[in-house]
Amino acid sequence: MKLFKQGISLNYQKIRLLYIFLIFLGVALFIRFPFFFRDYIDRDESTFILMGQSWAEGHLPYTYLWDLKPPLAFLFFAAVIKIFGKSFIAIRLAGTIGIAITSLFLFKIGDRLSGKKTGFWCGMLYVFLSSLFGNIQGVMTEHLSMLFAIPGFWYVIKATRNRHFFFAGLLFGIAAMTKLNLAYPIFFTGLGIVFFRYKDKGFAAAIKTGCYYAIGGIIPVLCTAAPYYFSGLFEVWWESVILAPLHYDTPNPANNIDAFVDLLPFIFITGILILLNHKKKCFPKRCQNYTYILLSIFGVMFSFVQSGEVNSHYLIQLYPFLILPLAIVVSHFSQLNSIKIIPFIALVVMLLIQFEPLREYYHVGNRILDGKSPYNGEGIEVSEYIEKNIGDVRSVFFLENHIGYWLTDEYPPTKSVTHPTNLKREQLYPYFDNPRLNSIEELKYICSEISPELIVTEKGKIPFLNDNTAQNIYFKNILNSRYHLIKKIGEAEIYRLK
Repeated sequence: MKLFKQGISLNYQKIRLLYIFLIFLGVALFIRFPFFFRDYIDRDESTFILMGQSWAEGHLPYTYLWDLKPPLAFLFFAAVIKIFGKSFIAIRLAGTIGIAITSLFLFKIGDRLSGKKTGFWCGMLYVFLSSLFGNIQGVMTEHLSMLFAIPGFWYVIKATRNRHFFFAGLLFGIAAMTKLNLAYPIFFTGLGIVFFRYKDKGFAAAIKTGCYYAIGGIIPVLCTAAPYYFSGLFEVWWESVILAPLHYDTPNPANNIDAFVDLLPFIFITGILILLNHKKKCFPKRCQNYTYILLSIFGVMFSFVQSGEVNSHYLIQLYPFLILPLAIVVSHFSQLNSIKIIPFIALVVMLLIQFEPLREYYHVGNRILDGKSPYNGEGIEVSEYIEKNIGDVRSVFFLENHIGYWLTDEYPPTKSVTHPTNLKREQLYPYFDNPRLNSIEELKYICSEISPELIVTEKGKIPFLNDNTAQNIYFKNILNSRYHLIKKIGEAEIYRLK
């Protein structure tokens, strides 16, 4: 009862920056550690690992394997694999450290805007929101892009000289070459910077600052293009990095409307925060930093609507810019700050939302107690079965659990299925010079001409396409006529050529 009466008091002013980082890292590790041993968290992460492995072996992205993301998305995975080898732990530990660094810069921004206490909870909220709910326990490009975007935003917030805007642009450019949709908030923020510079110091100063910002942003783009240019492969870079993302989805206004509807809760939260800020005057009138935050929120949301899709991991890019005004507005409610029990309530809430990691700890712990490896998942079990019972295979085609390519030292049969779902994105085929024009032709080439010795899928079909599609009808016929089921592991099915 004494704890309830006194509350939990932290002396935020005396906590050193290193200790704050270690707190963020410790909490992130606690949440994410049990997922270090899982084979498959999201299809995208598995694809990034394959692309990173290919780069670590000397193949530039898009030349041997292909995926839609910008090249720096794969550099992280290539670097970790090159240093530590094939290690889930190394990849996910490096990702966790990245989240802690991002949280530290959110702390620095929050501290500058509203004090250390606000900054601390900005960082802590990001740790939780970037690690819980949905398929975000793996290392996603959203995590990696924020690792550079938030330090870039820190330079915008603290900017007093043009070199600060240059470094902001440089970091933003790296972020965009990790996750291309960030070009929208980066552009809108740049417009805000030029506007305020013009307002304060005139036209010439605005142009000069804008050039520093733009040059910083362009340098990472040029650096990613340079290896291709000097290798005579500039067209590969241009088509894969610039043109392909513009054709990722077939234009459909209904998808844009659906994305807007999905964002309505976050639009509502933003509106409430704007109203509360107006009432409480948390930011000064026409505050530059407040404007930059709103421009970033608008830019990220606009990019989601433009893409026509809002997946749970996309929101990692939105959270930091919502967290900042949320924490600052809450800090201006004196009624809340006077209640000593609030930190204790926050601690209880944090413990309650740990259901996902606690369940995973229980699962991994049971495996260890049963004498099994902590590494788990169908991708690992399928790969172990292939190695123990079949040995070297001529080729294998994973339509699900495609992390199995990495675990069996195999490669996808064609570029188009590096990420299995790219098989159905026929509009992208021209941008990696695929000689086949559509997914039916691609399936016929893989299944009839390459004739992989093994096919791994689920429920005897292509799992990410409807049953009655032409692709699935053809695929089922191929499985029935030329392959036989040799093993089922969980939902994964292993078929072998007759």
